[in-house]
Amino acid sequence: MTNHRLRWALLCVAATYGALQASNAYAAHTVTIGPGDSLDSLARQYRVPKKDIARANGISVEALLIDGKKLTIPDPPKTVTKPATMKRVAHVRADRVTVRSGPFEGYRRVKLLDAGVKLVATRQAGNWFQVTLPGGGQGWVREDFVSFGSAREVAPEAHQRIARKSDDDDRSARSEHRSKRTRVAKLERHHSRVARAERRRTRTAKAETLRRRSRREVALNRRSTRPEQDAPRTDADVVRTAYLYRGIRYRYTGSTPRGFDCSGFTSYVYRKKGVALPHSAAEQFGHGKKVNGSNMKPGDLVFFSTTRRGISHVGIYAGEGKFVHASSGGGRVRVDTLRSGYYSQRFRGARRVSKD
Repeated sequence: MTNHRLRWALLCVAATYGALQASNAYAAHTVTIGPGDSLDSLARQYRVPKKDIARANGISVEALLIDGKKLTIPDPPKTVTKPATMKRVAHVRADRVTVRSGPFEGYRRVKLLDAGVKLVATRQAGNWFQVTLPGGGQGWVREDFVSFGSAREVAPEAHQRIARKSDDDDRSARSEHRSKRTRVAKLERHHSRVARAERRRTRTAKAETLRRRSRREVALNRRSTRPEQDAPRTDADVVRTAYLYRGIRYRYTGSTPRGFDCSGFTSYVYRKKGVALPHSAAEQFGHGKKVNGSNMKPGDLVFFSTTRRGISHVGIYAGEGKFVHASSGGGRVRVDTLRSGYYSQRFRGARRVSKD
């Protein structure tokens, strides 16, 4: 009977501890979603993995965020810290090396370091080193990005013996100095090669991203079969100007009558009316005065979330629930409706802009 009661008490303690740990894991603060916010941008701003934000709010990592909604931001996970088993001076071997909060790629990023930054390695776990960062703080760096050069791992007692020992052999000292300079020169050349290789990889990755976006736009153009809507009659000067370019082909990054993308088209039309807008749908969303859907007037900018999370498309409201825009799906500047189908589900709001 006594053993049964003891087991029951231990189970109760374990359950209470688990509940406290679960609540502490997401003891956090609440934010209000604003224009252009996404799980990615919030994760970068608060340094919390987006999967943790999604889990804390019971949503998918692919969810679209709605302006004005409340979102819980959990506290960032703590850095894994283990007792020191060594003390080795090291240097970062390449530019833009990631320091993580634990010995695994899945841990969050703590800091980025460039080649030559001095670290102190205090423990090894697999192919990761626990390091003390410049100015304090701890993190973990993968072993292939750490170079120990001429640093020697010694215990405190050995440090004292080395400090007391005098070097009477001048020729040995000069030889060691020459050897050290040679090693430093080789290390610098290696750092330079690694940095150049990293820059080449970055340029290649950016070029591949642009190619993928271009192929995606072409695929969208081929898939679209939506007929164009009739253009409403209007007295709005901005809309009449926009109608002049109906039929101009869609061109990614285009901002002239030789070809437009969505934000290039709206910024071109408004520039003719003396209003400067950035060449970005997400940035245009931050301009002007917010307008409710029922109060929209011809000439207002209308915004959508289409090919990615956040604001990714913009057009000019023409009245009668229709808008004119440079459509990647239609392959040209055309008129579509807000009241049904594809764009009604992705509409995110409107803004009214004017001369400052």
